[in-house]
Amino acid sequence: MSDTSPAADTVTATPASPEQPSAPGTRSVVRRRRSTMPWWGRYGVVLTLALLVVVFAVTTPNFLNGDNFRIVAASNSIALIIALGALLPLMVGEFDLSVGATVELSSVLVAVLASQHGWSLPTAALAGVLIGTLIGLVNGILVAVTGMSSFIATLAVGSLAAGLSLYLTDGAILFQGIPESLRTFAQGSSDTVPKLLLVAAAVAVVLWYVTERTPVGRQVASIGLNKEAAQLMGIRTRSLVVGAFVTSGLLAGLAGVLLLGRVGSASSGIGPTFLLPALAAGFLGATTIKVGRFNVVGTVIAVALVAIGLNGLQLNGAPVWVEPVFDGAVLAVAVGASRLAVLRSSR
Repeated sequence: MSDTSPAADTVTATPASPEQPSAPGTRSVVRRRRSTMPWWGRYGVVLTLALLVVVFAVTTPNFLNGDNFRIVAASNSIALIIALGALLPLMVGEFDLSVGATVELSSVLVAVLASQHGWSLPTAALAGVLIGTLIGLVNGILVAVTGMSSFIATLAVGSLAAGLSLYLTDGAILFQGIPESLRTFAQGSSDTVPKLLLVAAAVAVVLWYVTERTPVGRQVASIGLNKEAAQLMGIRTRSLVVGAFVTSGLLAGLAGVLLLGRVGSASSGIGPTFLLPALAAGFLGATTIKVGRFNVVGTVIAVALVAIGLNGLQLNGAPVWVEPVFDGAVLAVAVGASRLAVLRSSR
């Protein structure tokens, strides 16, 4: 793994072998390193989130309104699913720059199949998830099997996906014939809790369990830390890297289906708007809770931080250009803070 990989900047804990315990003293060293970091450094993102909530609650009358909460939760649940998908390649030291285009293509494909070809919603939705999974598989093969850089591979595949999306829509916005049942689900609530939030929470819980409580999760962490060392330990690095990309594509495909129901339309060109927030959430999440390591809980908190920040600014009349500037600034700060966290923990 080259020094330019995300894992080289973000994973600091020494992993145990999947079959053998850590060497004597390894865990104590990790504990000592973590203990040297001030508590406010480890929970800085959480504190910032709490501060934003307090500030906007005081300065913005409608901020704590239940309707506002449901809108923010529902719209950002899709962003959370995309961010969790993009997180998995980051965990193995790679990037997936095709997630935005995958979301776009999945949404467009479901709309075309349902409205123009008369496919049932379950079949069309399954096709949307499968196209995302296929894109992830292609990414994984290009990166893990051929050795192509994940930057180049996923950028190229994402460009192909965006081109196919443009071909299917011919530049038009598809809004007729969208299954009403999909709209009802994606825009509905269960006991005042948006259904999309329940889906995103389920995805987060499953990924948290897999990455934190299973041998696969420990192997993924080992690959992200040092791919060559992981191979020497007998870990099937190629299979796990492919699996990370496949899961990323699957979740992006699922997000595309849900996005279609949430917005009620599909169009080409929307993919890039989902890429930066997803990467920003992953890197920002690596600066909290488990500092220096990509993790699910940190990513969830990071998505909440970005969502609350943008919502508060919008309610206070911020212009439309604020959102991309905010996303770009968060990504820059997140990567820089992640790097500083690694340097501090390695001393």
